[in-house]
Amino acid sequence: MIRLFGHSIDIPAIVLAAVEFLVIFALVVSLHGILAAEKYSVSRESPYLSGILIGGTAVVGMLSVGLYSRQIFVHWSDALSRALVILPLVTVSMLLTIEVYDQWIGVVPHRGNYLLSGLTMLIFTPILMGERRLFVLIVDRTGLFVRRVLVLGTGERPAKIERLSQRFLYRSLVVVGYVRLNPDHDALPAPVSRRDTTRDAQFDVAPANLLRLCRSLQIDELVVATDDREPLPFRDLLNCKMAGVGVTDYTSFWERETGEIDLDEINPNWMLFSRGFRMGPLRTLVKRGVDLVIGLALLVLASPILLLAALTLKVQGGGPLLYRQERVGLHGKTFTIIKFRSMRVDAEKDGPRWAALNDNRITPVGNFIRRTRIDELPQIFNVLKGDMSIVGPRPERPIFVETLSERIPYYRERHLAKPGITGWAQINYPYGATEKDARMKLAYDLYYIKNRNIFLDVVIILQTLEVLLWNSGAR
Repeated sequence: MIRLFGHSIDIPAIVLAAVEFLVIFALVVSLHGILAAEKYSVSRESPYLSGILIGGTAVVGMLSVGLYSRQIFVHWSDALSRALVILPLVTVSMLLTIEVYDQWIGVVPHRGNYLLSGLTMLIFTPILMGERRLFVLIVDRTGLFVRRVLVLGTGERPAKIERLSQRFLYRSLVVVGYVRLNPDHDALPAPVSRRDTTRDAQFDVAPANLLRLCRSLQIDELVVATDDREPLPFRDLLNCKMAGVGVTDYTSFWERETGEIDLDEINPNWMLFSRGFRMGPLRTLVKRGVDLVIGLALLVLASPILLLAALTLKVQGGGPLLYRQERVGLHGKTFTIIKFRSMRVDAEKDGPRWAALNDNRITPVGNFIRRTRIDELPQIFNVLKGDMSIVGPRPERPIFVETLSERIPYYRERHLAKPGITGWAQINYPYGATEKDARMKLAYDLYYIKNRNIFLDVVIILQTLEVLLWNSGAR
């Protein structure tokens, strides 16, 4: 994995995106020449420019529906269904962009561009499935991108890493074994080859032999997952690092691999001294500017949906269209959130409670607008007002915040960021209605607060489309 603007990204995903961009680019350039030879009116712009525009749009579209996530690499039916949804949308968006651009510069639209975009996506769809199968086959057969990891320590931390490595989607992570330091034992295990390495290998090694073990096992990374009370062989770890073996502490490894913070393993010192958790005046100003631009754009684009939802709710009758509720925002200050009403007027006659699966308080129209997230659209006004951001932790009700803060460590720290309409927890974890869910979402929220920047916000906004189209997490 590599860190890009503070966020860890899988190298296989970057390589796959680059390959697919080049495939689309080559298709566009080839088809451009064929259509021009057949006397179709193709854009006067360079075919290479058309290839960059169409290829870039397609890759961004595929990113937005999760086609570069780890599990989609190997789940072919899922990848195909998502491709069949997004590629037509990409084609339509490209055609609209071309139409608007041609009208803006005052020229007759080039109808050949429509055929160019459509043919490119039509030909690319079956290629997508074939080249992904080939990509995974090459990775499996050659061990390309595989990282060989040796874990230093025994106990709960290594056990968590073992469970993580056993997930099928973590196929690029190979845990070669676990080291228990034993000063009285100088024997070095025999070298283990790539083919016969087992995940449950355990070694008793004297600290002085640690580098020799890493070399014999061809280790790429050494993860220090020892108990905090156990003294570390600093000099021997430094020798490993100087010899080219990556040395990573457990919390950083877990954060990088999972996109979340392990709440059981952090403490106030980590919160204070770890890299991240910065949001200076300039970043705050830029984020506010982005919120205003995106908020106004969303308001314009979503106005027909807002109007239709309001009319539908009005026809249903039985109460006001909008639902106002007190939520906890930045630095614990409360504000009034605005949503379309999706529940009965007397939904909380017995007191506040989380929405449940198949909740009988939700009206038929309310069920639809909740699943499609239309009920969240009025929160655009909260964004424009400044109470919320486009991206951030979801705001919770004060009564739930008080309860969860008493039971979950660092829960109040999620209020260090302005709450958002969408967020890192929303795209990575389904709708939560229990204390366990709140704890899991906090792990993702803290990751976002620690690593937040415009790049991560853009990634979250793009991947929100996946949540909308596949109703993941809606309740």
